[in-house]
Amino acid sequence: MALKKFTSLATIAIAASIWIGCSSAEDKAKYDTYYGTGSKAREATALTVLQAEKRDAPEPEKTPAAAAPAAKADTAKAAPAAEGATPAATEPAPEAKPKRKPVPADVSALLNKHACLACHNPYEKIIGPPYAEVAKKKYTVDQIVELVHAPKPEHWPGYPPMAPMAHVPKADIAVIANWINSL
Repeated sequence: MALKKFTSLATIAIAASIWIGCSSAEDKAKYDTYYGTGSKAREATALTVLQAEKRDAPEPEKTPAAAAPAAKADTAKAAPAAEGATPAATEPAPEAKPKRKPVPADVSALLNKHACLACHNPYEKIIGPPYAEVAKKKYTVDQIVELVHAPKPEHWPGYPPMAPMAHVPKADIAVIANWINSL
């Protein structure tokens, strides 16, 4: 009889300590940041950044202009070599930021619909790996579909494991996967 009473009291005590431990203001704030109103603010910020990048993206017609500086660089290299100067001092510095493709509207709509942007970003790490980093792994569309439905955390050490997203239709994942592979 005493053992039954002790077992039920111990169970209640454990449940209460878990509830109290997981209900701190800090835990609630973290939860809210990732899943509540904070995720909506993060999504809005990500969309604003993407729109700004799209607006500030350089025109693709600048290839003829790029050829002219290359010709100047060749003559600049030849002249200092004749004068005894080092060619490295006259070369222009490479561009610091790699070119980033904007997210197409149809892909952006799917990323928002399925809450992918809560953990992923096209080029920066949020919680999960950025899509550009996923593209470097050269997964096929079928592999990406499988990994979304049944993630394999061992493929991404250093990142928290992704929850299985079995509810996302394969057709939607295929559209997103084709875009990822284009990065």
